[in-house]
Amino acid sequence: MIRQNFGDLEIAQRSLDIYTAALLREAFIKRVEPKQEWRDEMERVSEVSCNSYRHTVREDPRFVPYFRQATPELELGKLNIGSRPAKRNPKGGVESLRAIPWTFAWAQTRMHLSAWLGVGDGLSPSDEKDKALLREMYEEWPWFREIISLISMLISKTDFSITQHYDDLLVDPKLMSLGDEVREKLVQTRRAVIDISGR
Repeated sequence: MIRQNFGDLEIAQRSLDIYTAALLREAFIKRVEPKQEWRDEMERVSEVSCNSYRHTVREDPRFVPYFRQATPELELGKLNIGSRPAKRNPKGGVESLRAIPWTFAWAQTRMHLSAWLGVGDGLSPSDEKDKALLREMYEEWPWFREIISLISMLISKTDFSITQHYDDLLVDPKLMSLGDEVREKLVQTRRAVIDISGR
């Protein structure tokens, strides 16, 4: 990193220009302080999202077999890519996987499940007051707007045709319903992001 940003005189000057501009901008910009109701709403979103994620990944007995069949997780575990083994416990389930193989396996299928699963439930409240509050947060709170933007970018990288193709070729027909449910959750997440952002 040091050599990349400062190894050449012109690059070093450009890097220092960027860092200086960022520091000056931060010193003089007025930050939006989140209202307590925004913080409370984020707690609600977090709790609902986390519960939904855990329900699918940890509580659904179909998940581990589906994951092992629909992704190249087992093959990735055999590759000597990093300095550590792919799993903390070789005999453990999904919870024993390290972050990189877990994320990489879903990236290979263009599902990117680890980045968005549960988010749609958190961002799809049944209460109209909560929906209005999420839209307000998007309009007035740059931090929340950036989170929604990042989620939008991640779900735009998903590809239904590739994930469906993996399922058609590799997944036991008894487990394919879980793939359909997961893709439906992705549609829900897309709708929630559009409802909040208006785009």
